[in-house]
Amino acid sequence: MTSGIITAIAMLCFVAIVVWVFIIKRKEDFDEQANLPLDEDDREKGKEEKSS
Repeated sequence: MTSGIITAIAMLCFVAIVVWVFIIKRKEDFDEQANLPLDEDDREKGKEEKSS
């Protein structure tokens, strides 16, 4: 009985996290974070060109 309740609570927590990450969080945030490494490379290339 207790293990069934714990399993149900764990499943609800998992579903809540999935909903929060994929539905509630805005797509623009993910896109911005995905482009951060590329933006950093562009900034470093710009510094190298300026110092040359």
